[in-house]
Amino acid sequence: MGVQGASCWLRLRELAPSLADAERRVATFVVRHARRVPELSITDLAERCGASEATVVRLCKRLGLRGYQELRIRLSAELATEQPQIVGEVRRGDGLEEACRKLFASMGAALQETLRVLDRAALERVVEQVASARRVDLYGVGASGVVALDAALKLLRVGVQAQAFTDPHLQATSAALLGQRDVAIGVSHSGSTKDTVEALRVARASGAFTVAVTQVGPSPITRVADAVLNTVAREPLLREAALGSRVAAMAVLDSVFAGVLLRRYAPARRALERTREALVGRKY
Repeated sequence: MGVQGASCWLRLRELAPSLADAERRVATFVVRHARRVPELSITDLAERCGASEATVVRLCKRLGLRGYQELRIRLSAELATEQPQIVGEVRRGDGLEEACRKLFASMGAALQETLRVLDRAALERVVEQVASARRVDLYGVGASGVVALDAALKLLRVGVQAQAFTDPHLQATSAALLGQRDVAIGVSHSGSTKDTVEALRVARASGAFTVAVTQVGPSPITRVADAVLNTVAREPLLREAALGSRVAAMAVLDSVFAGVLLRRYAPARRALERTREALVGRKY
């Protein structure tokens, strides 16, 4: 799987911010008007974007396509099979029932598309490293910090010495003290959260195996990671709430947890039972 398994629409959306002006205008138009693009000639598209036909072709080549005609075909196929990216946004005036339907559809789409792009080889490598690590430290802030805390708790329950850090100073301290037998996992949907990226950079310099859980496409965090686990989420009007991205990142780290559980099943089951017994008296 991996990034190359992602839809053209998704790859364009994730590439757009890093493109030069003319290519970015074309990519943005295609993302926003995916249903109209298959009906437009290359000349029409170029004119609407204030770009040249050569720019359109260059963007298609960047996606690994032969040209604009193949892009039109791919988009038509994605629309015909109702790819999960075509999910309605929650808008002012929606009733609660409609908002719930759209949110659940968006989260389901995030999970399906994340599964589609998830690099299985990278996942296996991360599971192997985490299962044998002396220590696993996770970094994240905001909603990504919640994801890191959730993953650390689950790993701890199966006997992995895991801890999550959401404070930048503690992240830096943790990263500086890691070594070659340790794993550092940075969670950042944008891939540009300075504190998380810096913590992962320091952890890598300290000798730790570093993992980035982030959206598809190049970003600062992918440059300091030994392994990248990509997520997909579309939430333009509710981006601040980080709904889809949080669910997708949790699913990816739950997959790591499942892999670790399977790899060290007997001791993990014993650890789960012991922690369950330790907590049973804390419930009514």
